[in-house]
Amino acid sequence: MDFLKITPEKENEDGFKEIARILFDNYAIQKDDQLYRLIEIEFYWNSKTHSDQSTYGRNHIQPKGGDWFFHYSGVDIALDNSVPEGTGGILIRGIYDLNEKKVIKGPMVCAMTLFSGFNAFEGSIQTKLIQKEGLESFPIKSGPRKGLGKNAQINGMHERNYAFSIDPKK
Repeated sequence: MDFLKITPEKENEDGFKEIARILFDNYAIQKDDQLYRLIEIEFYWNSKTHSDQSTYGRNHIQPKGGDWFFHYSGVDIALDNSVPEGTGGILIRGIYDLNEKKVIKGPMVCAMTLFSGFNAFEGSIQTKLIQKEGLESFPIKSGPRKGLGKNAQINGMHERNYAFSIDPKK
């Protein structure tokens, strides 16, 4: 998953939008026999050359690129942290149930939908990103991230267009 690797030249709206396009058009999330398409995501990345104080620190776990990272606001797909001292992830804000043709919105609702319902005593969680051919490409809308605290206002990060979405119903 080299596309999750952030380099200094990709620490911007264009670099994040490129990753968003790959995820929107080529991947789905599989939970058992259910498939969900990503339709709304936000990028969080903090490094020496891109100071974003709204990015959750990695105090208890050091996820690798592509790992699920659970935090107080939902679940991220971890970005590749092989850039020295860079950490971040892609917050899942909206998914589209490909089986039921239904939109699911909100980072916590998405996390609950994707990871709840697995028996605590049997088996394991089987939620994963899979390559999915045949997904229709939709125009990507970009805008500022939602619900950011005071830390995001440092360096004007709250104004940057790091949120991306598509509308699968159009």
